[in-house]
Amino acid sequence: MNQTGVGVTPAHTTETVAQRQFMRHRLVRKVQDNTHFLAMASMVSGLLGFPHYLLDVDNNVWLAQLLTYLTFILVSYNLLLENGRTNLAMLTLSLVTISLFVVQLTPYAADFNDTANLLHNANNQQLYYASRTQEFMAGGFLACLIAVSYLFQRHHYLAVSQALLCIAVMIPLIPLLGVLCGISNPYGVMSPLTTLSGILCAFGLLAKHASHPPMSYLLLMDDTGKQIRSSILLLSLCAIMLARAGVEFGNNMRAIPLVVVVSLLAIIYTMTVTYYRKGKTSEQVLPATDMDFASQVESALDNQQFYLVYQPQIDFNTGRLKGVEALIRWQHPTKGMISPVEFIRVAELTGLIVPLGKWVMRTACAQAAAWRDHPVLGQIEISVNVSALQLQSGTLVEDILGILAETGLSPHRLVVELTESAFVQDDGENARIMRSLKSAGIKLAIDDFGTGYSCLSYLRDIPGDYLKVDRSFVLELPGHNKAEAVIQAIVSLGKSLDYRIIAEGIENQAQADFLQRIGCDIAQGFLFARPMEADALQLWSSSPHSDM
Repeated sequence: MNQTGVGVTPAHTTETVAQRQFMRHRLVRKVQDNTHFLAMASMVSGLLGFPHYLLDVDNNVWLAQLLTYLTFILVSYNLLLENGRTNLAMLTLSLVTISLFVVQLTPYAADFNDTANLLHNANNQQLYYASRTQEFMAGGFLACLIAVSYLFQRHHYLAVSQALLCIAVMIPLIPLLGVLCGISNPYGVMSPLTTLSGILCAFGLLAKHASHPPMSYLLLMDDTGKQIRSSILLLSLCAIMLARAGVEFGNNMRAIPLVVVVSLLAIIYTMTVTYYRKGKTSEQVLPATDMDFASQVESALDNQQFYLVYQPQIDFNTGRLKGVEALIRWQHPTKGMISPVEFIRVAELTGLIVPLGKWVMRTACAQAAAWRDHPVLGQIEISVNVSALQLQSGTLVEDILGILAETGLSPHRLVVELTESAFVQDDGENARIMRSLKSAGIKLAIDDFGTGYSCLSYLRDIPGDYLKVDRSFVLELPGHNKAEAVIQAIVSLGKSLDYRIIAEGIENQAQADFLQRIGCDIAQGFLFARPMEADALQLWSSSPHSDM
């Protein structure tokens, strides 16, 4: 196929897997795009609960709470900085800090601090210290998990970091699980601000790297995904065990850390050791970079960053312009021009090729319809690549006919190009789709012929009009005996089945002379014209170059 078109399609099973993965990744990306809001909310909650020096509390409790909140605030602050939110981070920190120091000078200062609230609500000093000790165990444990997981994340031990974060997310839910199991106050109830600040910070860290394994594998349907999902169930069970331990051991708090350590080891083993030992997954997983790139492709389509260029096709017999092929281009706002080879591959894998292909079809047809009064361009055909995924969408015929009705383009001026791989293992549905298009007056072309799974049966069954010789054969002409023999065979076969032959990728006159001599009908390549935008094509078609 022309490498600048919309085209090469992987196997059907791989497409389905990658599409499912991208649909899940799309949700993850929405969360990742809002990571800075999670970090900001965590900072605000932490600063609101910050133990200011004016409050009359025990030094040890004050220091423990200080370190807990400081962990949440610093990690969240770094999340803002890492996401390029430097000004937002400074503004948030400055405004909240100033507000708190103003508030703490008022009689309402205690209402903004967890330590003071518990101190005022405690019936006696002994109850206060007991509640603070229990809260420190839960809050301090959560802070330690987040701090350690952040360090692992910074040093690229993502699997271990994510396992710890999963535990951190579960910690505030332990009291809830305890209540569901009939267990009250399993080992201390964290204050609302501690819970909110810590869980927002943990979710922010998870969202930042959620497209990386093993979290990305959590969403898979194969054995690897099931294994990781089993660990989530184990998390819940361990949380219930921790809650039960708080009741069973009573005041013997030394036994609680043992249960915690055992639970941690079991969870980390499941999420990391098992994952690494298993090695490869049976599903094809797109790398995180490809997933991020796919999100950029989707965003580019929404923000109209794509545009079309048109490459002329010259009739060998008359030397006149016969048609143009519409080719997609991407002008990225920061990266500049991005090669179609890069984004078409990812679009095919993730299923984005369906909306992208529909956009190309609508834009190309609208442009061809706009040329209807042009003396040259108003008579030519326009070729548009259609991917196999568009065929499988089930709405291709309706989409194309709707676009033709919408734009007012005559069906006989549209040529739909498909790669031969689209018909491999076809149960006949694709052929029926092609016949439906043909009956509507649309012309059909088979692209990249000879490079895939060339099969005479689909040439027999498909009512095609054009057969395109792949550029890989043309580039070896003339002088390459095998390439010449293959092209002669393709031309002879196509002619016998009433196809017109298009040769693409022609770059010099020797190639053109050979192809014309063996009976090719239409030429396309840099020798005649490079792909150009609509306005440039109008100027080119009016010049003497359009008659070869």
